Amino acid sequence: MNNVILHNSSIIADQILYFNSESEKIEILVSALRLVSSDNDIKIRDLYIPDNCEKHGFSEGYHNLGKVLHFLADMLEE
Repeated sequence: MNNVILHNSSIIADQILYFNSESEKIEILVSALRLVSSDNDIKIRDLYIPDNCEKHGFSEGYHNLGKVLHFLADMLEE
């Protein structure tokens, strides 16, 4: 993460991150998803996926949020 440059924008008053490579973005996202998925507050929450999301490959129903986030991290790593 040495190559991340943090820039404060005075126009919209938020922070913009610049990365050297696409893979660096994915690596940071995977790490963040794994970190959040292991949080005890996240582990006890459920995520409801409605039936119209089946066309995107998600099954309808309630799913453990921690497991869903960990699954997304696994998929991004491949």
